[in-house]
Amino acid sequence: MINVVGICYEGKENFLKGTRIAPSYIRWAIESIEDFSIYQNETYKPYNDLGDIHIPWEFNTFEVIEFIQSKVENFIREYKLPFVFIGGDHFITYPIVKSLSKFYNFTIIHIDAHLDRRDIFENSKYNHATFIRRLEEEGFVVFSLGYRSYAKNLEYINENCFAFEVLKPLKEIINKHNSFYLTFDFDVLDPSIFPSVSNPEPNGISVMEAIEVIKLLKGKLIGADIVEFSPIIGDHYKSGVIASLILRELLIALKCSKF
Repeated sequence: MINVVGICYEGKENFLKGTRIAPSYIRWAIESIEDFSIYQNETYKPYNDLGDIHIPWEFNTFEVIEFIQSKVENFIREYKLPFVFIGGDHFITYPIVKSLSKFYNFTIIHIDAHLDRRDIFENSKYNHATFIRRLEEEGFVVFSLGYRSYAKNLEYINENCFAFEVLKPLKEIINKHNSFYLTFDFDVLDPSIFPSVSNPEPNGISVMEAIEVIKLLKGKLIGADIVEFSPIIGDHYKSGVIASLILRELLIALKCSKF
């Protein structure tokens, strides 16, 4: 059975707040949509909701990493794969990936409007704007798809970064790798569709493209996270319904996990 875990964390670096409460909001919003997906001809239930990980406000960054890693590793030992994690800001991916890598080998698919490859942001080397760079430095293979914004001279672009497009590069990637972890930042969606994010970037992908990404990865995922939805920004109900639809499609796709 698929396991769902909320991680209620957002760093002080976030421009606008609210992602900490997204796990609860998405759980509420998913009750307003159908259990059945017309896109995959299946229902998303049942699944195993393991509740939320709440990070104490007073923790420093390294305490946050250690705390999340410990909780996730315990969940993996007890419940096995697959997992969907609901953030929270995008930094939660760093400790999740570190935890999963102790048990499994995988390639990371990073769907995001931003590269998240700065070396330092807001005087910190560990946050939502730097974590992909940290993971690559530690030897993880990360493919970033759909980006359309980066800080020139502060971030780098390598051969695994693909601007604007998600489907074409993904079709090539999945032919060369066997197992994947998907990290999906809601700001990859066009903000006219999904406005409730801290750092919106115009000209993003559509919801249908996001669903197609999930369908392409079906049967190849060990887990996924969805991050950066802020229920206190913009048209939160509209965004919340879309976020819950993406969660539904992930839960269905992960039913086919072979890991």
